[in-house]
Amino acid sequence: MASVKSVNITNLDASPSVMIDSNNSSSPIMVWHDTYEASSLASGSDITIGRIPAGATIHDVILKCDALGGSSTLKVGDSDDDNRYLEAVGTWNAAGQVQSMLGGSTAANTAVAGLGYKLSAATDLIITTGGASITGTIYFWVHYSM
Repeated sequence: MASVKSVNITNLDASPSVMIDSNNSSSPIMVWHDTYEASSLASGSDITIGRIPAGATIHDVILKCDALGGSSTLKVGDSDDDNRYLEAVGTWNAAGQVQSMLGGSTAANTAVAGLGYKLSAATDLIITTGGASITGTIYFWVHYSM
């Protein structure tokens, strides 16, 4: 059996102590929430859905949707990585489906590059549609700290 320490605990226990990024230890969580009402939005379209300030650390991205249509997929990223926060997941053919970086999703999410990702500049978060055109409401939340 082993006794190990996480990155931040290792930094705290170092001699001398290494400062922990406050976004990871004591900063309040902020939320950006928005919605988009799609009406026959074509596959391959993008929806700018959030604008997060420079210096923010992303802790979770959540999508909850109406039944958007069979074979439809959604992914969430930014201009540098179109699936940084949520890998393309679908089919969004039943109302109330949820996808989250941290879990509680109705399908596996393999996009972990965005967990704890710190933005160096103000960044627009973008949903990209795929598979088929979509119709319905997309609800979107980003939890981040400054």
